[in-house]
Amino acid sequence: MKKSLILIFICFMGINAFGQSIISSVVATAGESVEEGSLNVSWTLGELAVGTLDESGTIILTQGFQQGYFEITSIGEPLSNNFKLNVYPNPAINHVWVSLESEEIQEAVVEFYDLDGKMVYVKRINDLSEPNMIMLDKLSSSQYILRISDSAGRVLQTYKLIKR
Repeated sequence: MKKSLILIFICFMGINAFGQSIISSVVATAGESVEEGSLNVSWTLGELAVGTLDESGTIILTQGFQQGYFEITSIGEPLSNNFKLNVYPNPAINHVWVSLESEEIQEAVVEFYDLDGKMVYVKRINDLSEPNMIMLDKLSSSQYILRISDSAGRVLQTYKLIKR
C-alpha cells in the first residue's frame, strides 16, 4: 500500500511538472498548406476561426493556434502611387520621422490613435521638402495607429507604430 501511494504521488508530480504547457500547434483530423508564388494558404479542420471584414471589403480569418509570427507595420495599401511615404524608426523611443515625397501633395496631417480608437495626437505638416520629426515624449509606451492624410482628408497610409 505504501509503495502504491508513493508511485501515485510520483506520477502525479511528474504530470504536473512536465505535462502542463501550451504550444503553437494543433492536433487535427485534417489540414494542408499550399504555397503558390507569394500566396500561402494553410488550414486545419476543427480549429476555430473568426472572420473579420476590413475597410476594403476583404474577409480575413483569424484566431486559433494557426497564427503567423509577424509584425504588421503598414496597414493596407496606399490609395494611389503618386507619392513616396516613409515612417521610421518603428519601433520608436523618443521620436519618429515622417518623409513624404510628392509633386501633387503640398501638406499632410499626421494623427496618432490609441488602440481604443481615441485620437491622442495630431500634427499638420506644411513643409514636405525634408523629413519631419514628430516627438513622442508625451505618449506612453504602447502601440498606436498612425494615420497620414493629405490636406483634403484622403488617407494616404496607415501604420501600426510601437512606442517603447
